Amino acid sequence: MRALAAVVLLPALAHGAGNGAAPNLMSVAGAGPAFALTFDAHAEAQGAAEMLALLRQRRLHVTIFFTGRFAERFPAIVAAASRDGHEIGNHTYSHPHLTTWATNSRHDTAGGVSRESLQLELRRTAEAIAAACGRPPAPLWRAPYGEHNGTIRGWAAELGYLHVDWTRADGDALDALDWVERPGQRAYMNAEAMARRLLAFERKTGVPLGGSIVLMHLGSPRPDQPLLEALPIVLDETDRRGLRVVPVGELLARGRSQPISAPMPASAPPP
Repeated sequence: MRALAAVVLLPALAHGAGNGAAPNLMSVAGAGPAFALTFDAHAEAQGAAEMLALLRQRRLHVTIFFTGRFAERFPAIVAAASRDGHEIGNHTYSHPHLTTWATNSRHDTAGGVSRESLQLELRRTAEAIAAACGRPPAPLWRAPYGEHNGTIRGWAAELGYLHVDWTRADGDALDALDWVERPGQRAYMNAEAMARRLLAFERKTGVPLGGSIVLMHLGSPRPDQPLLEALPIVLDETDRRGLRVVPVGELLARGRSQPISAPMPASAPPP
């Protein structure tokens, strides 16, 4: 598969893995009009089958980060995603908080998080994904809640994993915010507002959508499932702009021989 082109890049990333040198992929320069849609799948499968059907209808391939617990609870969803040709990434087994962001707004490594515990999370997830779909995940991972630092990324890089973030700029981010569940919560949006916000990112920040990485979620507790309505709006407009959706691995293959590395500041906003 073309998405596995990311494997070629990983040996170089392992150097300095234990000293915080592992990169954080937020975008890829030189990828032309291609951009990546990425989906995190943690606990909820509601709407997941419908989203896979939408992607199938649009003939799109994306990157989906599954937790090990999701793969064990909903193996049919993982198998369907694999059959459809989507790139499967690792989202840890239990979706733990890896940094102290929730308590002090810093990305210091959380107590109880160690090389051994993180690598066990990644290994257990790889096993669960392989059991569900017959093949291990691509060498790509995403930290739960967007909580990571150089040391944590380095521990994952020792297993060959590249950390995939999403594109951020000027206090904004290509985050669909579909995870915000309740009306009245800050950043709660309907489908049209979600789509409008993502499509305005380039104009607002000056950062091109080409080479970017967008965060969405596969499965949601929201009864209205706004992403199923918002995504077609986004796709119709990006098609009009001449942009093309590809998995992260293909985005890397289209871009420079090394991913664009941007260190995550200690006070970076959570997803």
